[in-house]
Amino acid sequence: MELRKIIPDLYDNFLNMIYKKKCLICGCSKTDDLLCKTCLKDVQFLSYFAHKFYNRIPIYSAAIYDKNIKTLIQMLKFKHKKSASKPLSDILFSYFKKLNLKDDFIIVYPPSYFIKSAERGYNHMFLIAKHFSKLTGFEVNKNLIKKIKPTKPQYKAKDRRKNIKGSFRINQKELLKLKDKKLLLIDDITTSGATLEEIINCFLELDFNNITCLTISKTK
Repeated sequence: MELRKIIPDLYDNFLNMIYKKKCLICGCSKTDDLLCKTCLKDVQFLSYFAHKFYNRIPIYSAAIYDKNIKTLIQMLKFKHKKSASKPLSDILFSYFKKLNLKDDFIIVYPPSYFIKSAERGYNHMFLIAKHFSKLTGFEVNKNLIKKIKPTKPQYKAKDRRKNIKGSFRINQKELLKLKDKKLLLIDDITTSGATLEEIINCFLELDFNNITCLTISKTK
């Protein structure tokens, strides 16, 4: 792993031990939060009902992918700012509590292709899932879904679906252990919904549909 990926986190952790945590957006340290209350007000939370159904599976999104949400996600995915996973998880949890879902879920997520994880130095969705697990008490399963081929960024819905086709595989032995469980499939952004739909299709092919989807954000 390259030093440039390790040093920023070591430096941040060192500073946090000495000083109060600073808001990742504005840099203030008044509240010792990685997202201060002022910057949190900028988050455009969405209504507390499913914004989409795919084959009767509900898909919820916590907020609009804009402004501070967009900045935090880009920090986590492209600027090696692992600490951004915590405020993103907090936002997801804040929204999830309002849904009043009573199920005892197993958390799963779309994993990155192994080369992408190696380049970044971590799997960004696993970090979010791990923090979200601490807040909810739900177990994270990181072995159920595997990404088996790389994908390129696409901007048209038609291209996204073509690009993502055949990218994921479900570990059937792992799924057998969870046949009586309900899955909470979380992701950072939904645009066309192609990624979630592709994973749902993989589960449906194995006659499993006990799934609820929850994303941190959705595009306008």
